Parts: sequence; C-alpha cells; structure tokens
Amino acid sequence: MSSDNDIPPVISWDSSGAPHAEAFGDKYFCTEAGYAEAVHVGCGGNRLRARFLALDASAPGIFTIVETGFGTGLDFCCAWELWRACAPRSWHLNFVSLERYPLAPAQLDRALACWDNLAFAREALAAQYEPVSGGIMKNNFEAGRVQLTVVFDDVVVALQRIKTEVLAPQGADAFYLDGFAPSLNPAMWTDEVFRGMAALSRPGTTFSTFTVAGFVRRGLQSAGFTVTKIPGHGRKKHILAGVFI
Repeated sequence: MSSDNDIPPVISWDSSGAPHAEAFGDKYFCTEAGYAEAVHVGCGGNRLRARFLALDASAPGIFTIVETGFGTGLDFCCAWELWRACAPRSWHLNFVSLERYPLAPAQLDRALACWDNLAFAREALAAQYEPVSGGIMKNNFEAGRVQLTVVFDDVVVALQRIKTEVLAPQGADAFYLDGFAPSLNPAMWTDEVFRGMAALSRPGTTFSTFTVAGFVRRGLQSAGFTVTKIPGHGRKKHILAGVFI
C-alpha cells in the first residue's frame, strides 16, 4: 500500500541549480550562500568546531546530533565535513534526522552536486541513500565512525520513535531545527515538537535554528531551553541558539 511519502516531493530547479519545494513554496537553500549558511547556523550555532576539538581522544564516545528535517542532506554533509576535520578518530558521530517528504536519490544527488568540497559525502550518501516509507534508514560511513539514521515519518511521531527506537537511553548533544520557514510549514514548529526535543535532551544539549519567530522562541523556552539571538549570516541579521537546562 502506498502513502503520501512514497512519492518524492515536486521539486523545481532555478537557474543557479537551487531546488525549490513546490508544496511549501520555499527553497531548500540558495546556491550562492546555502553551504555557508548551513555551516554558520547548524555547526556555528551549536559551537560544534570547539566542541569537536575538545573531545577527549583517550576516552572514546559518541556525539549525537538530531535534526528536524533532512531535506537535501546538506546539514549532514557539513557536519560530517567538520567532524572529519576536528574530531578525534576514536569518537563516533551519530547524526539522526527525520523527514516526512524525502527527496528521491537522484534529486538529493543533484542538489548536493552544487558544492565540490562535499563530493566525498555526496558520493558516499548516494551509494546508500534509500528512503523507506514510514521506516528507518541507517547508513554507516568511514567503517562505522559516522552513522546517519533517518526516520521517515511525521515530525512528532518521528521524535517519539527516535527516543524509543534509535537513541534510548542516549539523548542528543545538539539539535538542528531545520525545515521550511514557520509561516510555510507550521507543523514543524509546534509546542509538541519542542516538548519532543526536550524529551531527547539533557542539561547542556544545544540547539540552533535560522528562524527568530517569537512563538518559536517562547515555545523553546517553555520546553526548557534558554534562547538567545546570535548573529546570522548574509542578509539574515539574527538566528536563534540555546541550551537545555
């Protein structure tokens, strides 16, 4: 039996090669700033460079990032690139995402082809990426040093499944709050979503997101996160970042 998320989203491509989601009237990224913005918001907002460099090589462990919206996989590729550059070889990166409307493999590969520096990740991901309607995809890279898990389900249900089927009892070290703008995809930015994040958090878990919408800020605070405006990237004056307390 098929379901809505058996069908790849309708994507249009602008003259610069950037993909646009027709259903949401929004773009996944812009080619001139998409990579830099992804690094600034996801990696920078969660202070990942400093945190990766501070990991104790003599005490192997797992660093877990949870993302709400896999999209083109750009955030995963950027996090993996930084991990390769900064983290001790003895540590493992566990990147967990969710996606209700997954791109087809060819769409994802075309989107990531915009950046030559991410070719290593794009090629590895293309070889394994296979959306499973209502299921969970698990991919291992670098002999298991990097693991990608994607839950293909509604955001609230997926967060619950991440807690019970993927991370239990381990929580997240950092959150990427992704997805399209709250005005275009409000289901990704509800109090229920923020409570689902809190259920996966522990003191010190961080988050970052491009949006500064007031109801998002208040919802995260109600769920137990501190919320701070920090400098954005390019034309984006501010983004939000914070810590679970």
